[in-house]
Amino acid sequence: MTVACFMKKFLSKMVSGLVLIFWFSASSSWAQGHIATIDLRKVFDNYWKTKQAESELRSRGDDMEKEHKNMLNDWTKAREDHPHLLSAANDQSASAEDREKSKRAAASKLKYLKDTEESILQYEKQARKTLDEQKRRTIDKILA
Repeated sequence: MTVACFMKKFLSKMVSGLVLIFWFSASSSWAQGHIATIDLRKVFDNYWKTKQAESELRSRGDDMEKEHKNMLNDWTKAREDHPHLLSAANDQSASAEDREKSKRAAASKLKYLKDTEESILQYEKQARKTLDEQKRRTIDKILA
């Protein structure tokens, strides 16, 4: 075997060895460059802390809803009583003193109705604002 033949075999083996080395080293670096994407909404919604926080918020919302219904029931009863007081105030068979007493009671009931309406509207607004604020803080806390 000649030196030229020996060099040819040596170089071909060397080149093929370098190609293999390059291939294996490149494949490991390619694995490091992979990018994965996730659906954050799906991950967030299925996270156990999110479910726990939603349960707590739902409970608070239910409590606020009960309070709101109680306020509405009181307002409805007062609204139903008001026409009876007005009719008693206009009843000519009653004494003047009783009619005057019924007029004052009707005026007082009307003021109560207006005040209760305003309180209910403020409560609705505040309850919605409170729940939204708690939800936002909870989401921020979970994401952090």
